Amino acid sequence: MTFTDISLQKHDTTPLYRQLADALAQRIEQGELAPGDRLPTHRGLADAVGVTIGTVTRAYADVERRGLIEARVGAGTFVRRAQGPSWRFEQADGTTRSLGYNIPPAIDRAEALQQALRQLAEHGPTLNQLMLYQSPEGIGEHRQALAAWLGRRGIALDADQLLFTSGAQHGVQLALQTLCRPGDSVLCERLTYPGLLSLARQQHLHVRPVEMDDEGLLPEAVDAACRQHRPRLLYVTPTLQNPTTATLGDARRDALIAICREHGVLIVEDDVHGLLSTACPAPLVNRSADTVVHVGGLGKALAPGLRLGYLQAPATLRSAFVAGVQNHSWMISPLLTALAALLIEQGTADRLLQQVQTEMAARWQRAVHCLSGQRLRFHPQGFHGWLTLPDALPLSECLIQARARGLDVKSAELFSPPGYPAPPAIRIAVSAPTSLATMEQALSELQDLLNRAGPPDAFTL
Repeated sequence: MTFTDISLQKHDTTPLYRQLADALAQRIEQGELAPGDRLPTHRGLADAVGVTIGTVTRAYADVERRGLIEARVGAGTFVRRAQGPSWRFEQADGTTRSLGYNIPPAIDRAEALQQALRQLAEHGPTLNQLMLYQSPEGIGEHRQALAAWLGRRGIALDADQLLFTSGAQHGVQLALQTLCRPGDSVLCERLTYPGLLSLARQQHLHVRPVEMDDEGLLPEAVDAACRQHRPRLLYVTPTLQNPTTATLGDARRDALIAICREHGVLIVEDDVHGLLSTACPAPLVNRSADTVVHVGGLGKALAPGLRLGYLQAPATLRSAFVAGVQNHSWMISPLLTALAALLIEQGTADRLLQQVQTEMAARWQRAVHCLSGQRLRFHPQGFHGWLTLPDALPLSECLIQARARGLDVKSAELFSPPGYPAPPAIRIAVSAPTSLATMEQALSELQDLLNRAGPPDAFTL
């Protein structure tokens, strides 16, 4: 198939890479490109369409993030087949060399879940009740169990106010749909969660990135953005920010709340990584429950397959969020909320979270050794790190070489709002490999790639 007929509008406000990604996605969705079809090389497509290799690299990354294509080691980029996961790179021995996806480490959860499921199954009346329609507000006892558990971990939510969601991503979606109208402005960090960018694009919202430093959002920049754009809300990840790992200190959290209160701007606090850290400042919702929509989830801490999150909005907005849950899915599965409550009551949730924290501490201890001399930022209990590339290694070239070596890393481009240049950096998730040994192998390969480009200017953590 020829690609020379793809026409990009260079004077359009939509970035070229996204125009190209949309064109490729359209061909896949319309069946012009079939599962298993091989796409051109980066250089081949760049020549055919008349763009740079970097634009193609960014476009391929965008389409891969949508789940439509996958890169295969030493073979090229292919349209994804329906069967089999595409979010891991597999070697011949079946182990993964992915450093891309911000997922919990592989620990054995089977026995704990089997025990909890048996307990649910053995109580027939309870199980029958869980199979009926429930209120979109969720079952009170389940909300109480979750609120009490979160309270013991320093997150002060009210069982009468919080709602269950289908994961934290769903919570963010609910917040945007409930609070915003098409054309509204939303403030976010200069580098932010790609899911936020995707949701905002879907709802026709204007994303207004705000400058950061090593601690996270700059309060004076938030104040200036509020005055300039009159945003509806501020989306922020104050703890273990994705992708930079920045964590806001107490003083800066208080300053952000004061600024947003002054301008009448609501805060959506994405605390999806907050449970991972054993020592972090109190969340924003503890400080200002009347101006903060707090979103969290159990996927990172317990098991992604639970797809269970939680949300607490200011009391005046709760009825609107209840209606949102009902409109989306009528209710969140009571069987899942019962399972989560049981894991909490049995102490299993605490044990699983501690296992995750212990595993991540061990992984980062080895990761620092593997990437000695690189400009790497990380948190010892977080899943991901932020790695600034050597000056002699352009981002596009790094991504090409990483793919050629069978390494999956995430480009800074994925976290940059449209129209804003990406810094020369990548996010690496040391939680993604299936074992510590596989992680070391992947990081050693990455270190070799980086060292061949020359040493960085300085070493930072």
